[in-house]
Amino acid sequence: MKKAKRPLALLLCVCLLLGSGGASVLAADGAAVAPSATDRTLYSVADWAAVGLINLIRMLIPGKPVCKYEQSPDFYPGQDGFRSAPEAGARWNLGYARAPLLTDDIFDGKHYVGGGLVGPGQTPVIDAKTPTELIDNQLVRVVALSDGGTRGTVIFAVIDGFGITSADVRRVRAKLAENDYVKTHNIVSINVSVLHQHSEIDTLGMNGPILPMVFLNPVANVTGLFQPYSGKNPGFMQHLYTTVTDAVKAAVADMKPGTLSYGAADMTEYIRDKREPLVFDSDLHRLRFTPDPTAQDPAPRETWIANLAIHCTGNGAAGRELTGDYPYYMEQVISDPAGPNANFLLIQGAQLAITLDTSPIDQPDQTALEKLRLYGEALGGLLAGIQDTPVTPLLNIAHKEYAMPIDNPLHLLFFKLGAVEATVSRANLLGTKLDLITEVGYLELGDQLSIAICPGETEPALAFGGGLTAAQAWKGEDWAFTPMKDDVPAGRKLIVFGLTNDHCGYNLLKNDVHPFVQFGNEEVNAASTLGGERLVDAFAALTASVRG
Repeated sequence: MKKAKRPLALLLCVCLLLGSGGASVLAADGAAVAPSATDRTLYSVADWAAVGLINLIRMLIPGKPVCKYEQSPDFYPGQDGFRSAPEAGARWNLGYARAPLLTDDIFDGKHYVGGGLVGPGQTPVIDAKTPTELIDNQLVRVVALSDGGTRGTVIFAVIDGFGITSADVRRVRAKLAENDYVKTHNIVSINVSVLHQHSEIDTLGMNGPILPMVFLNPVANVTGLFQPYSGKNPGFMQHLYTTVTDAVKAAVADMKPGTLSYGAADMTEYIRDKREPLVFDSDLHRLRFTPDPTAQDPAPRETWIANLAIHCTGNGAAGRELTGDYPYYMEQVISDPAGPNANFLLIQGAQLAITLDTSPIDQPDQTALEKLRLYGEALGGLLAGIQDTPVTPLLNIAHKEYAMPIDNPLHLLFFKLGAVEATVSRANLLGTKLDLITEVGYLELGDQLSIAICPGETEPALAFGGGLTAAQAWKGEDWAFTPMKDDVPAGRKLIVFGLTNDHCGYNLLKNDVHPFVQFGNEEVNAASTLGGERLVDAFAALTASVRG
């Protein structure tokens, strides 16, 4: 029995931790090149063996039964129909709130840090990735927004954290719906996203103690005598649900009329895309809300909603120090009483393999934290210098649920173990195939801006175009898809709000999904090889349903 445990634990560890072996095949000029047919065949055979082994292990493990999914009351479809002009007397209304998420017991050995599973100096599988130091707090920031009309208020709550699945998003929604709060305040859309810091208390679940998750969770699933082990601390998550709920209510209570404007700054020099195709949104976007002055508050504080697409790995991808990463230092610039003195909320974009390019701020003998601070301050300075134009007070929003077939054997295993929760449905009445039920959203602001609200981490080419050809893609075939920007009305600028309402993993180009056995970071963390295809199809169906 002892010999059987070791291969299983090592298999889990290797598959989840190694990310360097999945790089694209590159030509001399650095461009992606499809592998030979022989290489694809050999990798296919290896894939079949590795996936088969993991699936065999999964079949032998007892798990909780999964039923066919029926639409949940905690899914919000948004508004009925889109308007093309503002209602009479429309004005932007916005409220803001922020609150700390960390509790006093985070160093008790039962709280874990998101990101890579193993921290510096730790032994894979054996050592749990618990926090060692608190550098700055873990927060939730919330904006409540409406156009002042009759069609409802939209919520955006952004958590400092590695990831959050639909299961926990819907727990927040259910808590908000208690005592008819949502109905009374005409809230039509509740969105919860993360900034994807690799340095915060785990809110996803995969970073718990590996051995108990593998060997004790099946007992918990069968007997119900104890809660399955997970990277999510139960007390911390209950505190998170309550804190986010209270912050949403505080933001709604804070709503006041004012003007909304939009602008962007080019931040290309701060972006490094690590995966072909090298497509990314080079803009740092800002929505700037200026409340109307009153006699009681002649100089009200503005709220800035920022959007960019860069992984929060400035302090490493697998460290144990707790930090909000570069967004923390962006906020220090924006909230400085001697400077902008504005409220700050950041939403991640389509940042599949995009990370920080610190070369513009690099200095000799910098520590990682010094570099992180300078990077965040540089982005904050860019944000503060944006010139903007007014946005017409018109808000349209709709959401659509859709299914992704889960074919990543590790994700299937972790779902079955109960280490990670999500909204999962049996694909058929019989059989073991499962679908991940997730959702996509479409938001219009004024007559200028369209926003795709996407789950997971999205390949930017899915949104903006520029996918790989057959000569470049791993599978050696073309994939003719319509990028999301072509699904929105002509003349509108498309922005992506990513990692929102579900951390379903990476949404990849259908023709460039690499073999699982390469242990590529994106492939290992993609719940479905069809994630990209299902996302663009669902977004096209959603926009067609509201715009025709």
